[in-house]
Amino acid sequence: MEVALPILNHAFLEELGEKSFSRRSFMKWERIMHSHGSCLQEVWQLRYTKLPKVCDVVIYPNSTAETENLVKLAVKHNVVLIPYGGGTNVTKSLQMDVAETRMIVSVDCSRMNQIKWVDRENNMACIGAGI
Repeated sequence: MEVALPILNHAFLEELGEKSFSRRSFMKWERIMHSHGSCLQEVWQLRYTKLPKVCDVVIYPNSTAETENLVKLAVKHNVVLIPYGGGTNVTKSLQMDVAETRMIVSVDCSRMNQIKWVDRENNMACIGAGI
């Protein structure tokens, strides 16, 4: 599948640096995988045509603090963030506006998978978004 070259916001990427996340990827296949869910329209596009728009970069934060920093910088530099969980979304919320000209970042929460606390008495737990 052919996709457009990523739109880069160099000021955002420079200020984000290399240490405020565990990984980032500009790889074509990873950008494609983070740009669709599992609704019928998206599955059809993957099989028979192409996705009209894919994200420009995938960033994997490790913690709430890293995610907060990412959001702060996205607001400052006018960058679009799209949260990504398991990729099974069926509500089309991963579909991107084809007219969007800003850099689009897929924020993959899978590495935020820690169990922070468990309250056995009340059957409650605080667990990271990537669990």
